[in-house]
Amino acid sequence: MRERFLGRRILKPKIKVAFASGTDDLNARLIARMREIFPELPLYVVSDFRPADHDLHWVRYQGGIRENWARCRSAFRGKSIRLAGVLLVPNVPFRRMRLLALILAPLYFLAVNENLNDFMLRPGSLPAMARHFAWRVRNFLRWHFGADGRQRPRQGGVKPLPEGPAVVFPGRAASGKPRVLVASAYMPFPLSHGGAVRIHNLTARAAADWDQILVAFSETDAPPAAELLERFVEVVLVRRTGTHAAPSTGRPEVVEQFASAAFRAALREAVRKWRPAIAQLEYTQMAQYAADCAPARTILVEHDITFDLYEQLRQTSDDWDLGHQLKLWRRFETAAWRKMACVVTMSEKDCALVSGTRAAALPNGVDLGRFRVALQGPEARRLLFVGSFSHLPNLMALGFFLDQVWPRLRDVRLHIIAGARHEYFLDYHGSQVKVPLDQPGVEVEGFVSDVRGAYERAAIVVAPLLVSAGTNLKILEAMACGRPVVATSAGVNGLDLVAGEHFVLVHTAAEMADAIENLLASPEECHRLAAAGRRRVEDKYGWDEIARRQTELYREVMAG
Repeated sequence: MRERFLGRRILKPKIKVAFASGTDDLNARLIARMREIFPELPLYVVSDFRPADHDLHWVRYQGGIRENWARCRSAFRGKSIRLAGVLLVPNVPFRRMRLLALILAPLYFLAVNENLNDFMLRPGSLPAMARHFAWRVRNFLRWHFGADGRQRPRQGGVKPLPEGPAVVFPGRAASGKPRVLVASAYMPFPLSHGGAVRIHNLTARAAADWDQILVAFSETDAPPAAELLERFVEVVLVRRTGTHAAPSTGRPEVVEQFASAAFRAALREAVRKWRPAIAQLEYTQMAQYAADCAPARTILVEHDITFDLYEQLRQTSDDWDLGHQLKLWRRFETAAWRKMACVVTMSEKDCALVSGTRAAALPNGVDLGRFRVALQGPEARRLLFVGSFSHLPNLMALGFFLDQVWPRLRDVRLHIIAGARHEYFLDYHGSQVKVPLDQPGVEVEGFVSDVRGAYERAAIVVAPLLVSAGTNLKILEAMACGRPVVATSAGVNGLDLVAGEHFVLVHTAAEMADAIENLLASPEECHRLAAAGRRRVEDKYGWDEIARRQTELYREVMAG
């Protein structure tokens, strides 16, 4: 936006801000009211949830007042607040949001009550302020004492439902072999994401040499699948209620979302009961439970080095939250490593980042018996993208592909497998990335229990990632199914593959479009890449070999 100079003073573009400090229905009415005032000015909304109207500029409200002040200052940088509308509604937990509005715009603070009557903090508004406070006092007296003057019983505020207790499910009979306890942030079955695929395959093979116990968070009340009870001697599930309003404690947001007294108690009880030799914490946020695993030797499985991912994301955006979470993740993650007997990474690249303890690279793999080269040929000009929308880098990749690559292609179809609750995550990440899915030729599916059919129908699998950490397990599945892959360098991050031999490497949208068109026009080149890719995963990425290396690591950690 053009800025004008008046002497040495810069006239900043003006905005108006609605601080959603009331109930949902009142917040909607406040936003509608703010739209009517100065309609020519852009409207920003500070709220805990993103508003339904996508034309509004959303600033997330979460954490302490210092965090929210910094987040707002970042969002409003270079702008001048012309009006800050705030709801003054009793019995709602947003007093600090009102204080934040007052700090940011004391001269343009517009107080609004439930009836949408308003006043500003100016001498001319003193009569309106007096009427408001008199009305509020009358309501207070009427509610607490009633018309007959007798005091009414107090009613406590609505409290969130407590976390459900741990539920224990007996599995296969214990064999007397050494015990490994696996503590996971997510259920390892069904296979709805890459982490589940990894845990599922490695624990299935480890069951021959170890008695395994699973302690995991669950999003539902459903009992564990038979596939889990067949490999674990006991499965302990803790219902994760979670909250979007995690407290501000100096730890990353995701760590706080998985902080659970119920899980901690369940984990300690499982350790006391089974006395495992090894406790394996799956996912970085679970490092907070290391002390609860004592005296077991503790291994942290880093499905990706999280601060590395945030560093890459920060390079693509000056978003305040990304910078803040990067700082918190770096501090939390590096401190967590020092508490572990060993940290397991998905690649040698990630392994080199670990300091303060032993580290080992055990890569992701693929089930070579399950994922086989299809006997029938693919559908002509059909592309496939596999990536859960819960993972922001997948949405960024898809946004890049549909914005910049897709318009360069002709007469092609794109099949997207977006994972469970994909519509929710598309909306959740909507303030950070826009993905134009509503286009001819684009087909979106959510969770698919068996993705082999999608690989079989695809002529080419695309991996247009812009940022990445860990390794992309879907690349290995595509190669195992004999499908050629076109990928950016981030799309094959951490995988030991040779560009031009095992896949086609591209760096720009134009290169990706050209590579896709060239492959679609050359069945011979597709066949060559497919054969080379299958050989590569057979040589290096079979789960049997990775499970053997995991067993060796377990024994070394136990001996150490």
